[in-house]
This record gives sequence, structure tokens and C-alpha cells, in this order.
Amino acid sequence: MNISRFFFQRKFYDKFSYRFHRFIYRFIHRKFDIEIPDPQSFESLKSENVTDKKQVTIYISGIHSKIEQFLINGFMIENGIAAPTLSFGPKTLFFRPLSEVMRLIFSHFGDSEFRDCFIQSLYIPVDSPEELVLNKYFIEVFRKINHCEVRFVPIITLWNKNLDQKEKIPNWLNQLTGPYHFWSTPWELVMFLLKRRKLSLRIEVASTSKIEGSIEDFAKRLCKTMDNSKRNVTGASLRNWRDLKNDTLLELDFEGEYHKKLALNTMNAMAAQYTPVYAETISAWLGKLMKTRFSRFDYSQDEILELRKLWSVQDSNIIFVPTHKSYFDYLILNWVLYFEKVTVPLVVAGDNLNFFPLGSILRRMGAFFIRRSFHDDLFYKNLLQNYIGHIIDAGYSVEFFIEGGRSRSGMVRSPRTGMLGMFSEIARSSSRRLYVVPVSITYEKLQEIEDYKKEKTQGKSPESDHFWKKVLALFKVSYGPVYIRFSQPILLTGKFTVETAFKIAETQEKSSVVSFASIFAAVMLGLKELSPRELVERMEECVKIITTLPYIHTAYALNNLDVNCSKLSESLRKQGVLEISQKPDGRETILRLTHKSKPVMQFYKNSAAFTFAPFFCELFRDTEFFGFVTEFLESTIMGYYSSLNSEYSIDRSAFPDWFVALLREFFADNLKLFRAVLKNLASSELLPRKHRADLVKSLNSLVVSDFPLVTDEEIYEIIFFLEKKEIITGELSELNAELAEKYSGTVDALF
Repeated sequence: MNISRFFFQRKFYDKFSYRFHRFIYRFIHRKFDIEIPDPQSFESLKSENVTDKKQVTIYISGIHSKIEQFLINGFMIENGIAAPTLSFGPKTLFFRPLSEVMRLIFSHFGDSEFRDCFIQSLYIPVDSPEELVLNKYFIEVFRKINHCEVRFVPIITLWNKNLDQKEKIPNWLNQLTGPYHFWSTPWELVMFLLKRRKLSLRIEVASTSKIEGSIEDFAKRLCKTMDNSKRNVTGASLRNWRDLKNDTLLELDFEGEYHKKLALNTMNAMAAQYTPVYAETISAWLGKLMKTRFSRFDYSQDEILELRKLWSVQDSNIIFVPTHKSYFDYLILNWVLYFEKVTVPLVVAGDNLNFFPLGSILRRMGAFFIRRSFHDDLFYKNLLQNYIGHIIDAGYSVEFFIEGGRSRSGMVRSPRTGMLGMFSEIARSSSRRLYVVPVSITYEKLQEIEDYKKEKTQGKSPESDHFWKKVLALFKVSYGPVYIRFSQPILLTGKFTVETAFKIAETQEKSSVVSFASIFAAVMLGLKELSPRELVERMEECVKIITTLPYIHTAYALNNLDVNCSKLSESLRKQGVLEISQKPDGRETILRLTHKSKPVMQFYKNSAAFTFAPFFCELFRDTEFFGFVTEFLESTIMGYYSSLNSEYSIDRSAFPDWFVALLREFFADNLKLFRAVLKNLASSELLPRKHRADLVKSLNSLVVSDFPLVTDEEIYEIIFFLEKKEIITGELSELNAELAEKYSGTVDALF
């Protein structure tokens, strides 16, 4: 076979040959999405920025399609990118000036002469490297650029988000037209337009190195660079879910048939069954549905660009760790990533969600189910760790909730370190780099808070109970905007410490957007009764004070308080959440929360606890209570740490009296609950206990009469603090009565 029939110096152009060509490009461009992970690297490709004549730029592609090459050339023309001075690819007549048509026709009957020209840049499709190394023109090009510094720029085209998925020509027509490379360009163009395929063009991050070695080494280098870029883009589509499951089972040695069957049954219950087409269909459908329920998905395009740039780093995985306040967390995060063309992660889900039909749906969307607790089951832990290890090696990104379950208090919960420790062990043994990206998701409204309130009296029911009724209830409500923030990535090393987990939790909460609902709840709960005018003024002043801290970001609704407070007050009045009455003189209206609304308002208020904590602690600056207050809040509020009060200047003298009263009311219940826990531990025979959960349940039943809104997780945080201060010692076996009395007296002195 004459190799030159497939490859020749395919010329790229600095402008369109005809207006008709420009029209075709503009028409197709409407179905054309551009992905640029690193805008700065992309800018350096433009003609006016190319100044280094000693460096050769090589654009690497994995395709031979004439249409795709035409689109790439059109993209270069439209964006002022220097066209390759030499290129390889299939011969085509369709996109050529008439002056070159005859020369190209005659080239079909003989070998074209290689033109001796200066090589500034190259375009090389690498899906047939064995043909490249035999091509005489490619051999000559290699001789010229060998030992030169080269900048590699992979260009990836994704059709309908499936890489290299080409439409098949009918068999009968294939007999006439020959293999794909012999298709006529007009036929390819017609097929493209008729099938209305969606194209995404991704310009990867450039990498620079010097060419050394043989031509075979160079071809392998091109292929490896392209393969790594594909892996980073397509992620989960590279490995079949069955392969991951089978590889996990084959790698482990099991003793006897019993353990083999147990491992198989465990893997069948655990493993994801990720199906790209199914996942994309469901994601697109859910996106449309959620857009009817949420008024806006607010996130930063700069953060998305950073994610794309991170994902383009070779041999790396992203571990998304979002906050967990709602069932929507998983759906919203995955839809945003899908919509923004960041590879959608596989999700670690609790086995309480593995029921029909939800379990089957989530599996195909990339969820794998694990037990809520398996500390003492080494067999299960080993199986899970090996499975996740294969997921990481395959290039998947992963998502898990470090808090374990959904937050019932509104605050980010203390992190559960088991899963993160497992990822750290995998990072130690794997050649891949794992980057943890904390994600905060903030809601202006959550229907599930009503369910959390019912759990206090009726207990938590299984998720499978009345499943469809719950789903319909969730999608009947309008939720307003939702805010998603992606924090800076944290490189996870094999040297795992608990501090790493708490750093992630701190970042999650500290990067959260302060919602309109949280400020409204804090003001109404803290000041009890307000007129509409006072409500607006107090909320405005609150926002002004808290935003003196540079890391605080507030919701858009807080910029238009007059209108939004009026709308919300009227809505809450109709729901029976807000009482509206008149002052005795009848001149002014008074707003007051009803008793039944307080659990809901407490949840929203707590979501802003990290915002108000530095100001509350500042009240006790230069007093004997400062150390205790800062340390207690630092332990129970993930987004606050004591050094914040020294990092940022807070002017205590500028606090109005009503703001001081609000701060005291805000944290009074937390500190009084701490005192109640201490007194019940001292007066009751609650210790020793084997598990924290048992101790928490017992304490909750004792304090609930005085603190009807208390949640288990708030007591959990207090137990962690007591262990940290060694008030409880010996793994929940003893109480240091002297220290307990001391700290109880400190709280009495505060209030």
C-alpha cells in the first residue's frame, strides 16, 4: 500500500478560501462548544504572541476526519492562532483554493514532492502511528525537529460527549466508497448536518520538552500525550464498570468458596454500573427539571476554569467533597459539572439509598454503595479499598460526603475520617496524584428541614418509605437560588492526619455563601420583635459588619433588602411562620416569629454561625473567658478557628448595642447546652459507653425538655470537645468531675 496516499503536507490557512467556507464554519459553529482549561496557555498560541522561533509547536489530534480538521483550521482563523506551517492528514479537495485542486488531483497518481520549508508548527493526527513512522515526509520532518524544544498542544474533539464516536456508513455504500478515510468531504458534511451531532472542541494545556531519541520514540511520545489527554477528558468512559469489578475480585486472594461467594455478593451490592449515555440522559433531564425548581445556579466561571485546568494535569484525579444538607447536593453538583463539561465523578453513596428504583438509577449514573459503618470488618474494608484503588487508577474522579450524613443543624458537621484515610492510603500506593476539592452548596430554601423537624418526635424513617411521595414533595416547591463554590484543591498525600480532614471541613464552611435566609433568621431569632423598617435596617447593618471580614461572601438577595424583606414577610405570614401585629398606638407594624417556625429558622441561622463567631469571641477579648469561648466555638463550628480574630481586624467599639445582644442570643443556646451536658454527665451514670452514638442518644433524651431544638450532631460536637479537653477520658469511660465543674461555672459566669 502506498503510504503517501494517506499522508501528505496538508496545508492549513490563515484565512478562509471562500465566503462559502466561512458560511459553513459559522453554521456549524452554532453546534460547536469550546473548552479551554488554561486560558493563559491558549493566549500564548495566538499569532501576535508567538515570538520564540527556536520552539516548534505541535498540535496533536487523534482523528483523520476532514470535517474536524476544517473546523480546527476555522477555529484557528477565528481566534488568530498561527496556522501550522506543516501538517499531515487525509487529502481533500473540498476546502482548497482552485489553484491547488489540480495539483492535489495529480497527487493521487504519484507521490507528492516534499517541500523544503521552515517548520514553525505542525499538525499531526496520531491515531495511526505505525503509518506515520513509515511516511517519508514525516521522517524528513522528524530529522528537522529532532533535538529541538517542542510545545505539545493536544486538540480533542468530542462528539455528543463521546470521544471518537463516528457514524458508520451503510455496508452497501461502504462497498462503493471504501473505508472511512476515503469518504468524500461533501458526504461527511451532509452526514454531520443531517444527524445534528453536537461537537465540543477542547484545546488542552500545552506542555514543553525537548525531542530526543528515535522516530519510533517520538511517535510513541505523541500517542502517550494524546492518550493521557483523552484519559483526563473522558474519565469514566475509559473503563467499563464490569472490568473494574472483575479486576478487584481477581486481584484479591480468597480462602475457600465461602469467601469467594461473599466477595462476589459484596461487590454486586457495592459496584457502580456507570453507563455514559444513561447518565447523560438523566443528567440533562434532571437539569431541566431542577431549573424549574431553582431560580438560579450561582457558581464562578473562574472556578470552573480552574477545575478544567486541574483535570488536564496528567495522572491526576479530583476528589470532590461537597457539604451535605440536602438530597439535592449530589444532583446539583453532578449537573453543574456535566453542564460545564468537567468529567462527572463517581459518587460514594450510603447503602440506605440502595433500594428500588432509586438504587438502579443512581448506579447507572455512577454511584457505588457502601455500608454506613464497617470499622471492625477488615474483609469488607479491604474489598472496598481495592475497588476504589481501581477506580482511581482508571482515571475516574470521585465524590463523597465527608460529613457522613446530611446536616440536621445547618452547620457543617465534624468530618468522618474513614473514607478520606482510605483515599490517602491509595494515594500512597498509586502513581496518580489525588486533589481534594472542597465544595460548598448553600440554599435559600430547603423543604427537607420540615422532615428534620419531624425526626425529633417520630424518629428517622428509612429513605425507601413513601419514596415517590417524598420525591413529588421535593419537586413541588420553588427553592430560589442555590450557590455552589469550588475551593482551591488540596493535594492528598499518603501522610494522612486528622487535621487534613478538619482543614477540608473548615474550607467547606468558610467558603459558603451567606444566604438571605440565614441573616433574616439570625436577626429575627436574636432580636425577637422588629418593625419592617427595623428589620431592613438591622439586616443591612449586619451585612455591613460581617463583610468587613474579606472571606465573607453574601447572597445577591441581600443587596435589595427593602423588596426582598417585604416579599418574604408576606410569604411567611401566609404560611403561619410570621406573626404581624400593630403597636398599641397603631402607628407601626411588629413582626414576630411563631413558635412552630423556630426549628426551621434555627437551621438557617446555624448555617451562618461561622460568620458571626469571630465577632462573638471579640466581645470577650482581654477577659478570662476569651480562651474558652474561642476554643469551644473552634471545636463546634468547622468554619471558625481562633486565629481569625488576630488575622483580621475587628473593631469591637463599632458594634451597636443591638448587635451585641444579637451575638449573645445567637450563641447562648450552644453554650447553655454545653453546660447542661456537663451537669447530666456528672449527675447520671452515663459513663462508661462503648460508642459515642449511644452516649449522644442518652444525653439528647435528658436535655431535650430544656432544649427542644437540639440535634444529635450538636451533642456530638460537644462530646468531641470534652474529649479534646480531657474532661471525658479513657475512651468514653471516665468523667473528670473537677474540670467539668470548672467549665460549667465558666458558662454560668458568661450568662
